[in-house]
Amino acid sequence: MNSQLRKILYRLFAWCPLPQLTPADETIDVVIPIIEKDLNTLPLCLEGVRRCVSHRIKDIYIVAPNHESIKAFCETHRLKYIDEKSIFGFAPKELGLEIHYPEGGTQDRSGWLFQQLIKLSGKIGTCRYYLCIDADHVLIAPHVFLTKEMKTVFYMSYENNIPYYENIHRLMPDLPLSHLSYVDHKMLFDKEQIAILHKVLSPETEDGWIQTILDSYDRTCQSAFSEFELYGNFIKDKVFRPWLQKRLPYKKMADYDTLLHKYRGSRWSLTFPDYMKQNLKGE
Repeated sequence: MNSQLRKILYRLFAWCPLPQLTPADETIDVVIPIIEKDLNTLPLCLEGVRRCVSHRIKDIYIVAPNHESIKAFCETHRLKYIDEKSIFGFAPKELGLEIHYPEGGTQDRSGWLFQQLIKLSGKIGTCRYYLCIDADHVLIAPHVFLTKEMKTVFYMSYENNIPYYENIHRLMPDLPLSHLSYVDHKMLFDKEQIAILHKVLSPETEDGWIQTILDSYDRTCQSAFSEFELYGNFIKDKVFRPWLQKRLPYKKMADYDTLLHKYRGSRWSLTFPDYMKQNLKGE
């Protein structure tokens, strides 16, 4: 499905009346992978999580490099800091994911992939379910991520990056793909389903799934893997909701209550992407 058709389908979906969801009586953890620059938006992200996640939260984990500013932030805001090197026993750079563009030039994408592998690891927290959210993403409306029927709720977008789907077909040729995208800056993961996914990707060794993903990556493409697309399409028992988000430049960043007052009638979430720092226009 091309991008224009996908946007039309998304708008029809977003306009449809949707039944209210009742959250499961389940305690979850929250996992947020960051680097130092994400401290700019992280306070807003945390405020959104604490106000808008419709589940009891046991702990919030920040997975990050070993920087004093990050550790100090975690201590001040009652967060559990985890050194990113401790997750797999190696640093992001050791993935060695270097892109060689056909038109010339190279780019190291090891850190970008590493934070996706963190989300797929199932190694963080004590709860069966854990919510991963990007540090530049701010929830401004209540979000249910697991229903009382124990179905995972996925908030769908109209993202249409073809290399993501080509990658899934290399990993799981027979996996049916949804018409809308799972790339929405947040996702609830189930450690039991993660363990099954790891086995599908690598039946022989415990952490072999990482190498499987590395081997499947198209090294001529900047963004050729999505943890959200892979996991979302993999899960069978689920509920869909539109993401109803708005991208904003840093110029429009404000305190949480101001953002809530301005946007909550039309959006469920806001994102302040780093690439829009100098952009004076929102979406």
